[in-house]
Amino acid sequence: MKNFENIIAIPKKSFTVTSKDINNNNALLSNILYNEMEGFSKNTVLSKSDIASPNPRLYKLQILKNAYLNDTLLLKSQIKKLNESELHLLVSVEVEKNVKDNIICKAVFKFPLKNEIAKAS
Repeated sequence: MKNFENIIAIPKKSFTVTSKDINNNNALLSNILYNEMEGFSKNTVLSKSDIASPNPRLYKLQILKNAYLNDTLLLKSQIKKLNESELHLLVSVEVEKNVKDNIICKAVFKFPLKNEIAKAS
């Protein structure tokens, strides 16, 4: 099995929910949240040479709570699984507040590794 250097050590990104990102109840639209998570996962693995394609496949999605207008959200990533064929990257989103249980969403994205693509051809 290949060893990745721990260069991906918990990257982070913040964004603030604006009026163009919400519905009539001032809650963040789920498609905006998903697009932010997917883009963050792509940017996290983009520079890794063993990733065959920076186009993630959604494996698991858990929406736990809503985010609202003017909330600042923090995206974090962590490697959940790495083997010869794929990388599973967990992206979690939390509201930047000093409260317990502030995670609003989690998703796992799968990325195929180059060695597995070469075997298939």
